[in-house]
This record gives sequence, C-alpha cells and structure tokens, in this order.
Amino acid sequence: MDRLYKTLTEQGYKTTSIVGMTKNVGKTVTLNYLVKEFEKSGKKVGLLSAGYDGERVDRLTLKDKPRIYAPANAVVATAEACFKVAEARLEYLEASSVSTPLGEVYLARVLEPGLVELAGPASVSGLRGLITKMYSYGCEAVLVDGAINRIASASPAVSESSILATGASLGPTMDDVIKKTIFRCELFNTPEVEDGQLLDQALSGLNDGEAVHLSLCSDGYKPDPIRAPLPMQAGSQVIGKCDNNTAALVFGGALIDGLIEELINNFDKPPIVIVRDATKLFISPENYYRFINRGGKLRVLKRINLAAVTLNPTDPAGRGYDPRMFLEKMLEALKPTPVFDLVYENA
Repeated sequence: MDRLYKTLTEQGYKTTSIVGMTKNVGKTVTLNYLVKEFEKSGKKVGLLSAGYDGERVDRLTLKDKPRIYAPANAVVATAEACFKVAEARLEYLEASSVSTPLGEVYLARVLEPGLVELAGPASVSGLRGLITKMYSYGCEAVLVDGAINRIASASPAVSESSILATGASLGPTMDDVIKKTIFRCELFNTPEVEDGQLLDQALSGLNDGEAVHLSLCSDGYKPDPIRAPLPMQAGSQVIGKCDNNTAALVFGGALIDGLIEELINNFDKPPIVIVRDATKLFISPENYYRFINRGGKLRVLKRINLAAVTLNPTDPAGRGYDPRMFLEKMLEALKPTPVFDLVYENA
C-alpha cells in the first residue's frame, strides 16, 4: 500500500484537502497521485475544488499545467462551463445552487475516466454542502483541491485532514523554502484550547458577536461579545476592552498583522488569543514570533489535522534542488510530520 495513501486511510480520514503554498509546488501531482490510489483500492472518491484548477494552460504564466484525472464511478463537483468541456464522460446528477464565475456547480458521476477541470466555491459553507452531497451519492472519500489563497478548504469545518504541498518555486533558496514551510506547518499545528470551560465560553460568545472578550470571574470566565459591521472592527474593539482581569480574546474573523501588532505594542505579556482555526491566521513570521517571544499564546477552537507535506524540488523558472537532499532536509525540519516526494520516491 502506498505510504501517503496509508497515512490517510489508517487515520480514518475521509475528507482531505490538498493545499499548495504557491504555484508549481506539485499540488495537482499530489491530488492525482491520491486519485490513482483510491482508484486502485476500488473506493469511490469525490473530487472538488475551492477555486478553479485542472485547466490546460495557466492563465497567468501561460504555461502548461498538470491536468486532473477523474476515475470511473467518481463523483465530481464542477461549474457548468467545466462540465461541458470535460474529457471524461460525465453523467449529470444534480445542480447544487452553488454559484461560481464559471456558472452553477453541477454534481456528476464519471462514466468513463478522463481529464476534468474543477471549479467550485471558496466558502466553507459552499464546500461543506457539496461534500455532504458527495457522501449521499456513495463516496467513501472526498479530495478537495485548494491553495493558500483559497485556504478555506483546509479548515476543519471542511476537511478532516490536510496535505500541504511545497517546493522550489516558493522561495529563492532551499533554506528560505524550508523556513516558509516550517512557519506554515507551525500555524497549521496551532494547538486547541485546552481549558474546557474557556472553550465553551469562547464558542458561546461567538454565537453572539464577531469577537469576544473573556474575563476572569469567581466561577470561571465571563464572555463579553462584540458586535460590529466588520469582524476586523470587532477585533480592534475587543483589544480595547483588555484590563487586569482579561483571560483571553476570541476573534471570529481573520487575525491579521495589525491586530497582533496592537497586542505586542500594548502589553508586556499579551492575553491568550483564540481563533476558529488556523485558516484564520494571516500574520507574518516576524509578528508571529514577536508575539510568541513576548509570552503570547495562540489557540484554535478546532485544530487542522496536517496529515503530510509533499515536495516538488523543481521550479519551472529554472531553479531546482537535488531531490534527495531536499527530502532529507525537509524530513528533519518538519518531523514528526510525514514528508513525501511522490515523484522521486516512486521513480
């Protein structure tokens, strides 16, 4: 049994997102590799994207792209325009009411295997709805194509596990690529809130506001939800409520550099900061480590299960690394996370 496929199936993960850190890092190679493994196992797989992928030519670089393979009996979710040009023979199942720039998303069964283009929603709710429909059509696993700029696919509200694809095109040197990948893995591995009462009050507060100030009280924690037209406005307002009794701050939307900088600049030791999950963390390495070194703690309501990292040691721009050395260095840097070069290791 293939090691990457085994990593997913032995953990019991049914829905997995494949997230690329940038272009040309092997995300589609990883997706196709897993599709072939599910095909060999005889398991019915669902395929969808948090965006648009599988086209012949990259619209930005005008270079050829890897295509997406759909095996017989798979279920695909893709926009109307992509449904019509699929090389695989598709049987229409239903319209989803999910809209994209390429039309409404259709669900279809693959009658004859072939190449497909996948276009789907970037929203958590849209992805979840399509995944639910795929399971109703008998899928035993679902693979979600994504990217860092479409990071909703990695949310634990969407996927039970995620695979991160990284490679030479991410940075000018191997050391730079490794550092950027370590940081992204560190964010993905942000731990959950350990205190059960704190977790309950954080969840309760987010039902009533976009951000929550949690203060210590005689019987635990007191939530003070903040309502605002925009989640980021609520973020600044909740920081302004901090006092000596502050236990934690909960952000329902994105945690950005500006908010982290407010906390770093205004507190000798910042309060605990809680976000829904690591897809809400849009902070630079510099501010992240400044916050941690100041004694700050980041926590999530639900943790991403980072199942593995896959590597592409080559870059279409011409830069590339020795695949064995790249793999060995990444294995050492990211342990205990499993790391694979699916081309080099299966050559």
